[in-house]
Order: sequence, then C-alpha cells, then structure tokens
Amino acid sequence: MAELVDPDAGAVSLAFLHTLGTWLVPRLVTDFRQAFPQARFEMHQDGEVGLTRHLLDATADLIITSSEPAHPLITWRRLLVEPLRLAVPARHRLARRRRARLAEVAEEPFILLKPGYGLRGISETLCLEAGFTPLVGFEGEEVETLRGLVAAGLGVSLIPSSPDSTTPPDSPIRYLEITDVRGARDIGIAWLSSRALPPITRRFLDHTLKSAVAPAAAQATSHA
Repeated sequence: MAELVDPDAGAVSLAFLHTLGTWLVPRLVTDFRQAFPQARFEMHQDGEVGLTRHLLDATADLIITSSEPAHPLITWRRLLVEPLRLAVPARHRLARRRRARLAEVAEEPFILLKPGYGLRGISETLCLEAGFTPLVGFEGEEVETLRGLVAAGLGVSLIPSSPDSTTPPDSPIRYLEITDVRGARDIGIAWLSSRALPPITRRFLDHTLKSAVAPAAAQATSHA
C-alpha cells in the first residue's frame, strides 16, 4: 500500500550475474537513484540457474543475465552485447599479439567457471564451434579467480570485457580478441510475465531498457 501511495519509493528486488556487479549494475543503480533517490534495492548475485530460480521463487522481481532463460513464464529483453576475450598469461606464446584464433589454444588447459554459470556454457560452446572440447584445468566460482589462475600461468580462459576495462602494461594477463568465433555474449534483463511488478520496479525496468537503447543509438550516430 505504501508503494502505491508513493510510487517513487519502495524496493527494487534485483538479482544479477557476479561479473556484472563490477560495472553494469552499479551504473544502472546510480543513474536510477539520481532520478528516484528514495528507491531502495534488494540485491542477489548468482549463476544462470540460480537467477532463474530467484524469479520463480519470487525472491527477485528482475534478473540481469547473459542468456535468455528457457522458460515459458519468463520474458527476456537484450540490453547489450558484451565482448569476451581470450585471457593468457603475460609470458604466453600468444601474449604479444592483439588477436588470436580460439583454436590456437585447443591443447591448453582452460580455467573455467563451474557448471551452472552462464560463462561456463558459453565458453564450452565457443570452443566446440572452434573445433575442440576444452581441457578443464580448474573450475571456479568467481571470474576474479579465473584471472588469478591465468596470471599464475595455470591455463587460459575466456573473460568478459567491460566497456571501460583497461590492461596496464605490467599486467600478468593479456586479453586477446578472438577471430575464428563470435567472442561475445548477450546481456539481458528478465521478469515473470504473469507477475505484476511494483511501481518502482517497473520504473527501474523502463530505465534499464532505455539506458541500453541510448548507447546503441549514440554509437550508430557516431558512425553515420
């Protein structure tokens, strides 16, 4: 009732992938709270399977995920396409290059997230498209763990690249553009089609969808 009386207040219940907590989600929340400073957020982080469960169990009204959930009750909209880079140790034989074919590391151990995480499935699919099944050297639960083990020289990995990510010259990791397969993943927002969203949550959803359209339009204009 309080949210109906004051639709600019209330809590947005949001769940999202771990990797999006370092750049996308903070940006969306910061921009939204500039317009609606009374809004509060209830947040959860999880893998792809866990995110879908958050929606179905009503522990989140919105999820931000890397693939469209295969569920008839869930509506999903693409927000952006996030590049994936081949991460190799600084002393790797490919480290001085800017681009590489994924097939060039077919015989090397891969540092991957555990099954159930979206990035794990995408990594395996890209490797299969490149003509091989990845040799799993380690399975982790955080992308930062993948980075650390790649830096230690224990294998290679496919790592998401945020728009503002930069690699210092003394970094123990090099990130290479992939040329033989589509090195990218879709990022989208989803909600239960049958559930009426609270007013503040609907406003955050609209804000997020508009924020995704604006950068694409600006990019198209800059290349016109």
